[in-house]
Amino acid sequence: MRKQSIDKLYATKMKGKKIIVVGGSGDLGQALIPKLLSNGFDCVSISRKSNRNKLVKNIKCDITNFRKLNLIINKFKPDIIIHLAGLTGNIACETNPKKAFLTNVFGTLNILKSSIKLKPKIIFISTGEIYGKTKNRVNENALPKPVNIYGITKMLAENLILNYSTNYKTPAIILRFSYCYDENFTKRGFSLMFKKAICGEKIQVFGGDQILDLLHFNDAVHAILKSITHNKTEIFNIGSGKTQSLISIIHKLKKIMNNDVNYDLRPYRGFEVRTCRLNINKAKKNLKFKPAINLDAILRRMVAKWS
Repeated sequence: MRKQSIDKLYATKMKGKKIIVVGGSGDLGQALIPKLLSNGFDCVSISRKSNRNKLVKNIKCDITNFRKLNLIINKFKPDIIIHLAGLTGNIACETNPKKAFLTNVFGTLNILKSSIKLKPKIIFISTGEIYGKTKNRVNENALPKPVNIYGITKMLAENLILNYSTNYKTPAIILRFSYCYDENFTKRGFSLMFKKAICGEKIQVFGGDQILDLLHFNDAVHAILKSITHNKTEIFNIGSGKTQSLISIIHKLKKIMNNDVNYDLRPYRGFEVRTCRLNINKAKKNLKFKPAINLDAILRRMVAKWS
């Protein structure tokens, strides 16, 4: 894996800067926090759950609790807030839309309201699903047309953050991620699907011909680190830059395993985005973002680990 570090020229200025990672106990937070610590940042994690990383202080707090959140942020006085928290995944959001709006929209508003006095830089993790149903590669200028609750709540949160940035003259970076995966975090999403398939469990495939851009956590962390050094409010698409259908990935996995993959092919669900093709040229140019993780190599590693 690539050594994750911020630009050397910027490292001296940033060393010791305070960062709050909101949602630090989640999978992405667990991957990110060790890299922040190794780069010399003073980090605190805010999360509803206990943080598995004992190297960082974790403060239990639900972002829907404005009073507690406000006290924590203004006591720690962060230079940067990295906002990873939220109700993620289409099924969770479609099943409980009220919770999705409370967490993803009003929770974000609470973070921003708590930041007004300090004016920290905000780095927000959004989603490529905000574009809705697209056929071609989309850049950041494309009009968001979300087709599901998850995408709608992320779009509203983005608007709040951009408004905060304009009104309080502080930089805000929005990173629209494609679909994330990682061989070390396999409790949900495509990571869980791949693990189940390798372990011989039957998996459910809805549609199958959807076009995916799969972003490894290592590359996702790389993008966040690069955004720390960026001091202009901007939106960036973040993905691997490579796309393939879900069925083709399953067949690839079958070939690597030298065995059948047991799956049940089902019709699309109405809330699913069938194409995720993100144009990442802007991130490559302005953030010097370079995705480096190869899906095939990770699939082989997963097969070696679980078969």
